[in-house]
Amino acid sequence: MSAGAGFIIKKALGTLVMPLSICLLLFALGMIYVLLRRSKDAIAPFVLAGLLLYAFSLNTVSGYLIRPLERAYPPLNLTSAEMTKTRVKWVVVLGSGHWTDKSLPPGAMLEEAALYRLTEGIRIANRFPGAILVLSGGKFRDEQSSAQVMAAAAVGLGFDPGRIMLSDKALDTHDEAVHVKTLAGSDAFVLVTSASHMLRAVKLFENQGLRPIPAPAYYRSKGEPEYFIPGATNIKTCHMAVHEYLGLAWSFVRGQISIAQ
Repeated sequence: MSAGAGFIIKKALGTLVMPLSICLLLFALGMIYVLLRRSKDAIAPFVLAGLLLYAFSLNTVSGYLIRPLERAYPPLNLTSAEMTKTRVKWVVVLGSGHWTDKSLPPGAMLEEAALYRLTEGIRIANRFPGAILVLSGGKFRDEQSSAQVMAAAAVGLGFDPGRIMLSDKALDTHDEAVHVKTLAGSDAFVLVTSASHMLRAVKLFENQGLRPIPAPAYYRSKGEPEYFIPGATNIKTCHMAVHEYLGLAWSFVRGQISIAQ
C-alpha cells in the first residue's frame, strides 16, 4: 500500500516539531544571524538551542515527558485470576519501523520497538495455544511491509507460521484499528504495542467499538538516577513522547478519540 500525500505531510510536519529538530532550527537561525553580521542577535538562539539540547538529553526531562504515557496501563500479568479465565483468540501486535537488508536476518531488520513488541506478542500467544498472532503494519518506503518482516522474525524465533495472520494494509494506528475490527469484531483481544503508544492505541481501538486488553512493551523510562550527563537515548525518548502527545492531539482534532474515553 503506497502512502498518501496526507500521511507524508503529517509525518513531515511532525518531524519539524520534534525536540532535536527545534534545536537544529535554533542553531540554523543563529548561523543566519552570523552570516548577516548580526552576531549579537545570534547569541540568544545559540544559547537557547544549547540549553534545550542539554535538557532533552537528561533522564529527568525525558522521564518526565514519557512516564505518564508509559504508566497509563500496567504490564499484562498472564498469571492473574482475570487473565486465566479469559479466552484469548487474537493477539494483535502493532507495526513499527524496519528496513529491508537482505544480508541481515529478519529480526535484525526490525527497529528496537518492533522487536520488543514482537517478543511480547509471542510470549502472550504462547500462553494461549489457540490464539492467532495478528501482525500489523503496512509498507512505507520499503519493499516489504512491517507485518511481513515481523512474521519472518517470528518464524525464525520458532513460532508456528500457521498461527500468524498479517494485517499489512494500514500505515497508522487508526487504520490498524479499522482493519482489526474486521477480524476481532466483539471479541476481547490482547493488544501489544510500545508502552508510550498504548494510551493512544487503546483510545483509537475503543472508538471503533473494540475490546482491547492492553499489553504494553518497550519501556523507555525505568527510573534511572540522574547524573546530569547528556545521553543520546534520552533525546530519542523525548522524541517518542512528543510524537505521542502530538498523535493524541491529532486524533482528538480529527474526532477519532475523545477526552471522556
